[in-house]
Amino acid sequence: MVQPISGQAIYVVLMREIKRYWRAKARIISSIAQSFFFLLFFGMGVGSMFSGGSFGPGGYLGYIAPGIIGMGLLFGSVFSGVSVIFDRQFGFMKEMLVAPVSRTSIIIGKILGGALTASIQGVILLGVSTLIGAFSFVPLPLFVIGVLLSIGVMILITAGFVGLGVAIGSSLNDFHAFQLLVTFVIWPLFMLSGVFFPFTGAPSWLQIAMLCDPMFYGVEAMRVCLGSPVSLDLITIFSGIPVIGPVLVMVPWLVPILVLVLFTSIMVAIGTFLFSRAQV
Repeated sequence: MVQPISGQAIYVVLMREIKRYWRAKARIISSIAQSFFFLLFFGMGVGSMFSGGSFGPGGYLGYIAPGIIGMGLLFGSVFSGVSVIFDRQFGFMKEMLVAPVSRTSIIIGKILGGALTASIQGVILLGVSTLIGAFSFVPLPLFVIGVLLSIGVMILITAGFVGLGVAIGSSLNDFHAFQLLVTFVIWPLFMLSGVFFPFTGAPSWLQIAMLCDPMFYGVEAMRVCLGSPVSLDLITIFSGIPVIGPVLVMVPWLVPILVLVLFTSIMVAIGTFLFSRAQV
């Protein structure tokens, strides 16, 4: 008999993920510190080499800040999939699976919990970026609206990559193999997301690779929300398409949001399927 999806089970698993994250203070501090150092050294260090407003009124710091926030989201969400391996090794997975609830309810709770904790990390990085002046060029009313919109984008990004992490974790039994495989996956995703350089300045082969990277669209969506003046590269990319081009000029977040929704749907579906077939 197929068990129906249980809202209570989803809530319990979600709260467990949040409590586990909150109690791991070292994990919170190290993940935020890593992103902060990238923001500080690249934004202010490398950014000092650029002049003349080539990256708009926000400078290089305002350009890379949304991408560094995206880096925190990417690392935090994908590595949350390791909880599947830990639960399996320490026997907690068996306790969850013998409960009269469907595996789908369990994995939905895990994905929502991972997405929420990674988004909390992103909000903290957004606050740090704001304090060091990364978005001082944006008028306050627009920035407040942009922050609210960016939180929705964060949840969309993290849900997709938590699904990816869960899919990897459900297919492996060894923590070290998970760490190596995830590192091999997330670093190319991060470097091709356009954090450090704009799409229009990259060679054609690199542009093709960037267009295949879902994190690229996540970073672009974050830049649109937070008012980055160079966040409209996608207009240049799709301007030759009669239907999309004019719409994209009016709604610059259309393409990245659609891509993120598609990516998240696929990753959640794959993660749910692999978790349902995982052996304990």
